[in-house]
Amino acid sequence: MENDVKETMAFEEAMEKLEAVSERLSGEGVPLDEAISLYEEGVGYYEVCRKKLEDASRRIKVIEEGAAADEE
Repeated sequence: MENDVKETMAFEEAMEKLEAVSERLSGEGVPLDEAISLYEEGVGYYEVCRKKLEDASRRIKVIEEGAAADEE
């Protein structure tokens, strides 16, 4: 997965793709080479999700800090 695709991918889309990869890996009969490729792909989707959640957490913190400053 290319970096520019990762940057534009929505959290929900990355999560769906990660779930699909996980389901495929959980299935029987996945050849080793394919399993490794799927794992690598899944790690990419995981990183997209993690980054999006961290960004959202930072934004919420800024909003909360702004709201607290307005109350003072």
